[in-house]
Amino acid sequence: MITMIYKKAKRQQLLIAVTVCAIVLTSVISSRADAGTSATGKTYTVGYIAEPCYVIETPSGQMQGLIADTWHEIAKRTGIDYTPRQFKDAAQLREKLIAGEVDFFLNGIERTSKNEDIAAFSHVCHVSNLTILLIKSWHLQFIENFKAISVAWSAIVLQIFVVFLILSFIYANILWFLEIDDISLKGYWKGVSDAMWCVIAMKTTIGFGDIVPRRLGARLFSVVIWFTGVLLVTLISAEIISEFSANKINWTVTSFSDLKNNTVAVPANQGIIDQMKDIGAKPVPVSNYKDIYDILKEGKADAGVLYYLAALELSNKAFKNGLTFNTIKSTLHEAQWQVGMPWGKFDEGLFNEINCVILDMRGDGTMNAIVEKWIPLELS
Repeated sequence: MITMIYKKAKRQQLLIAVTVCAIVLTSVISSRADAGTSATGKTYTVGYIAEPCYVIETPSGQMQGLIADTWHEIAKRTGIDYTPRQFKDAAQLREKLIAGEVDFFLNGIERTSKNEDIAAFSHVCHVSNLTILLIKSWHLQFIENFKAISVAWSAIVLQIFVVFLILSFIYANILWFLEIDDISLKGYWKGVSDAMWCVIAMKTTIGFGDIVPRRLGARLFSVVIWFTGVLLVTLISAEIISEFSANKINWTVTSFSDLKNNTVAVPANQGIIDQMKDIGAKPVPVSNYKDIYDILKEGKADAGVLYYLAALELSNKAFKNGLTFNTIKSTLHEAQWQVGMPWGKFDEGLFNEINCVILDMRGDGTMNAIVEKWIPLELS
């Protein structure tokens, strides 16, 4: 009888212990799940830099765009209550991160070894390629051709032309000397002028035939004249042809390397500007990416370079307005968007939860749905 009472008491004690452990464990899990949520009364500050189509501020002070929608879903699933805060550039955002005024950031600071010293970066939320945008307005064809022909007055062409004339005069004197006994070349000025006419005819490979070298020495020297003329005329032609090619960039650009020495309109994004300088292009920053459309339409730049989503929006506009356009995506130049959390505000549990949510959004199709919302599959 005593043994049965003892066993019953032990079972009751075990049941109480299990119940207490379950209550404690549930409390711990609940507190972790609610960390950083509105239930704790904490509101997080989320910093970002305005990027067209990806994350911009609405008149009501909210965020919208592809990356903004991604963050909204992350915050919803983790229960994070937050206030968006826009910064004018990466330097200002970085300064506020270090000062501890920002709890998360969505863009503007890329993941590098230097930046990993100040913040932790989540899994990648989105990847976008830089894209070349070309827009052709046919009414600018005459202007472009005139620009190409106007290179004939450039410094290098004028220098080549001056060399051409000086050599023609020198060669005319030599040729006159070699033909001085010819009856048709009496008198210095008459002889040199006739010889110069002959030199120019040979240099330009026209060869009228009214005045020709007759003596062997003069004929041999004519080979030197002809070769020099071909070389100089080719240099002048090459300059003009290269200018035509540059002004008809819409048909010749197939990669980013083709933008070298050409004027390229870009958003006021230091990362894009630096990449254009690295390949030898001449970047022209604009404050509003939509202005790139008018710049290209008016022929003020040879091409535009934007992130894919913004380039698609402008090409769609060109399509609707009946303009010829082309987009070329880079396989080497790309940008990644990741959620960042400064080490001074780092919460490992919350950050791991954000990473898990990002993976879940990839797996359940939410990421693809957001991308398809902002990036149509075809022009409409």
